[in-house]
Amino acid sequence: MKDILRNASASTQSVFDAAFSPFRGGNGAIGLAFLPAVLGVTAAAFVGFVATETGAAILGELRRRGRLRAPHPESPSLRGTPTAAELKADCGISPRTLRVRLRLGSRLADLEPTLDSGNHYRESPTGAKRIQSRGRGLRGYLADNRIPVSYSTLMRYRRLALRLRQLLRLDARLPLEWLLPGEAPDRPLPAVLRAPYAAARHRLARLLRDHRSFDRLRKHVDAKLGIPDLLPLRRGKRATPATPERLDSTMRAFARFAAEKDLPPGLAVHRDRFARWLAGTAETAGP
Repeated sequence: MKDILRNASASTQSVFDAAFSPFRGGNGAIGLAFLPAVLGVTAAAFVGFVATETGAAILGELRRRGRLRAPHPESPSLRGTPTAAELKADCGISPRTLRVRLRLGSRLADLEPTLDSGNHYRESPTGAKRIQSRGRGLRGYLADNRIPVSYSTLMRYRRLALRLRQLLRLDARLPLEWLLPGEAPDRPLPAVLRAPYAAARHRLARLLRDHRSFDRLRKHVDAKLGIPDLLPLRRGKRATPATPERLDSTMRAFARFAAEKDLPPGLAVHRDRFARWLAGTAETAGP
């Protein structure tokens, strides 16, 4: 068996030498034709790789310097980009009802993606990239067009509109403005959006019927989305005395821990001080 394998190996090696290796005594006809093809394909692949990487580096460099800027995307909404006149008309309504506030917030949410808010780069004499300026974005647009409402108020409207879209799982092509009572699409909707539009409009009408004020609707939407309600601090309000009933869960848990566990001497002093303070507040708050 070993002789058979040795003879087969020797025959295979002789065929390979005769076909592909002219340096070993063979004619090398196939090898002489095959070797230039392999070298040509390898050189073409290398040249293509170098050209691709160089082109990508040049385009990235031009984009970073601001010489080649991508055009601002259009609003994904079917409504189109709102105008400054429409924003001023909504801001001029007095008093602004909940429907007007939501419509204003929806228009601001549709307008923001079309504005330039990115960094503009320049090249320093040393060749380093420096940020020359930044796009003014929505704040600059409102200031340039002199929208007669404070920026913080408009951002509250926009934030509620965005969270309502998230709660309703609204398609990006459907503006929230079209779902409000008294509003209707100004163009025919695609067939795939008619059923989602009707369902979202019904859900929004029910939300507006149950929560008629802006703050109540905001708190309800935040609760549904799991966003904590951060209460503002009121200055000048008199502090109420601390009682065991008014202690939050963290303090009660600490009191139980201090009472049940054996602490080192350094912490035992603070535990005893806390126990005395807790007993004193309980006495002062007694009947």
